[in-house]
Amino acid sequence: MPPPEVALRTALPRHLAGEARARLAAELGPGGPVPRDWRDGPRRGDVLLVAAHEMGNGGLPGDLAAVLGAADWSWVHLTSAGADFADLPRWPADRLLTRSWRCYAAPLAEYALGAMLLHQWRDGSPWDGREVAADAGLWDARVGVAGYGETGRRVAEVAAALGASVLVLSRTPRPPSGRIEHTTSPTAVLDADHAVVALPLNTGTRGLFGPEVLARARHGLHLVNISRAQIVCQRTLARLCAEGRMHATLDVTDPEPLPPGHALRSLPGVRLSPHVAWRSRRSDAAFTEDFGALWRGLRERGTPPAEAVAAGTDERARAAVRAFGQRGEACAYC
Repeated sequence: MPPPEVALRTALPRHLAGEARARLAAELGPGGPVPRDWRDGPRRGDVLLVAAHEMGNGGLPGDLAAVLGAADWSWVHLTSAGADFADLPRWPADRLLTRSWRCYAAPLAEYALGAMLLHQWRDGSPWDGREVAADAGLWDARVGVAGYGETGRRVAEVAAALGASVLVLSRTPRPPSGRIEHTTSPTAVLDADHAVVALPLNTGTRGLFGPEVLARARHGLHLVNISRAQIVCQRTLARLCAEGRMHATLDVTDPEPLPPGHALRSLPGVRLSPHVAWRSRRSDAAFTEDFGALWRGLRERGTPPAEAVAAGTDERARAAVRAFGQRGEACAYC
């Protein structure tokens, strides 16, 4: 029996479609799959590349369910690092769901580093007619990092390379490595000069830094959130910043954008940005790199990296990718 026909389908906003198509061709090679629109007769077993966070923009429907329900997909890959757009508890067990788990790590770490340095030098310099603060810079600072995925690891390594002592919040205990130590205590990671939130949003992390945990943070803590607002109790954070007990740099808020007059918009100890920490040069379609790596991995090794998997199993996805190659259309890397 010939292998079933499968196709790569995309659900991307118009402004991304052209660049994504070109970069997918480069990632998958001249013999790789040619992306087709998700509306163009999708079939059972097809692979879907979807910008779940762009629903309602650039010609996409307003509801992700419309795209997910268009076919019995074998594999769905999200262009975002977060997978909280999908209903993970109800996700079909035989449908692989992956995320763009590493392509945004560098710009996110860059943003976090910039936020920490900007905060450290907030008192200005002698050229401004001010004395340099004794604690300017990151050398010998204490940095907490919540999360040790691709982004958290990058933040920890950069901060440690600049002379900071780093404490990472991990799910499981890990041995120390140079200036980087690990903890399983959310409270401990806030006993720092800076704390960077780089965790995925899920049932285990929602509200992790609640009122009681934030209340025990080190006085003067600078919190940087490059993940999801729902991980941190925003109301308590605003109150502590208003009292001068904390500072914050927030690339994410709830809602986005904050309504006019919201307390976080006017507090002097708070800096806001409009969910752009992931952006850098050519980062708009960087997800193609992660998708290409997963495609090759499923074809050659059969199993995607655990960090990339948000839900489901890979059996059908692996069969779909390998069936594509068996039809004589395998990419140039074969």
